[in-house]
This record gives sequence, structure tokens and C-alpha cells, in this order.
Amino acid sequence: MATVWRVHSRDPQQRSIKQAAEVLAGGGLVVCPTECSYVLLHGLNEKEAHERVLGIRDLPKEHLFTLLCNNLGELAKYAQLGTVEHRILRKHCPGPYTFVLQATRLIPKRLSGPKRKTIGVRISDHPVCRALLAEIGEPVITTTARVAGEAEPLADPNEIEQTLGQLVDGILLIEDENFGETTIVDLASRPATVIRHGNGTIEGLGI
Repeated sequence: MATVWRVHSRDPQQRSIKQAAEVLAGGGLVVCPTECSYVLLHGLNEKEAHERVLGIRDLPKEHLFTLLCNNLGELAKYAQLGTVEHRILRKHCPGPYTFVLQATRLIPKRLSGPKRKTIGVRISDHPVCRALLAEIGEPVITTTARVAGEAEPLADPNEIEQTLGQLVDGILLIEDENFGETTIVDLASRPATVIRHGNGTIEGLGI
């Protein structure tokens, strides 16, 4: 049964954030809000938690997950940033974007594209997510919180608790909030392309 923390969306209680971080540090699986959706997240090297996510969402092993980082300096350790990529991310992060980049050797092979060796990276602007990442002190692997067979992400706090309460180890909940989708931009391809138009504007991306 998951521990549930109901926190303030703009100023989350530090005690709850610390407890959620401890669950993650112990190899657990946690649900957390971002500015676009709730996400399932776990530590980068937690294989068991990763397998649980695959089961919850009925995902193939080759599904591309997103690396959620707290800042650009941290992100640069796990994804290759040239001058152009650095400029784009510096301008648009944090925010509702996922950028596909070439992965560095710090990314486990099971998490990068089998052919292109890429990884989706993101820096969230949501206070709860940022507080959790600051407490953890390292990036986490994420995917949208939804269950197998459902097209729409889970967004209602009560539904999240009822649906995922037996499947995860911790749930950070906020009051109802308007969500959406990240804009996904593939910077690993030439030319760079927008894979999905979401909450993030493509103006200023230069593509």
C-alpha cells in the first residue's frame, strides 16, 4: 500500500518531500506531479522499479523513457549537449518540454534507444517536482502516470490513489490542476524535428 502525501502545489511541505525522496532512495516507485501531468518515477539504476512500471503500463522494453533532471548542469552529464543544443535548452528549460538527445555512457542501455542511443530529457518547472529532485540530488526516470488500456493520463487525485495505491510505493498529490502534454523535440536528428506539439511553444526553437 502506497504512502500518500497531499501537499501544497506551490509550496510543498518539506517533510513530505523528504519522505518521498527516502522511498525513491530505497528503490521505490513514486507518483509525482509535473506541470503537464502526473508521472511515475524511479531511480536511474532501479531495475526492479523499472520492471514494475513496464507492468503497470503494459509497455514494451524498448519504450523510450524520460530522464527528469533538476538543472542543466546535471542534465549535461547524461545527454550530449553541443552549442546549439545548450542554447535551446538554456532558453526553454525549465518548462513543458522533452528534448531527445544523444545519451552519454551514464545512461543504462536498457533506457536508451536501441539503434540511436538517445534519451528524452526534461527539466520540470513544477514546485513539487523540483523540490523532490533537489532533495534526491540526482535525476530520475519517468513516464506519464497511466495504466494499461487507458488512453488518458491519470489526473484526478482520488482516482490516482485508488488506481495506483496498490501498485506504487508513494504518491505525492496536489489539488486538481489543469494539465496537458510536453512538447517533444528531437534534437538528435538532423534536421531537428518536433515530434509532438504540447504546452511548450515552438517559437524560438529555430526549427
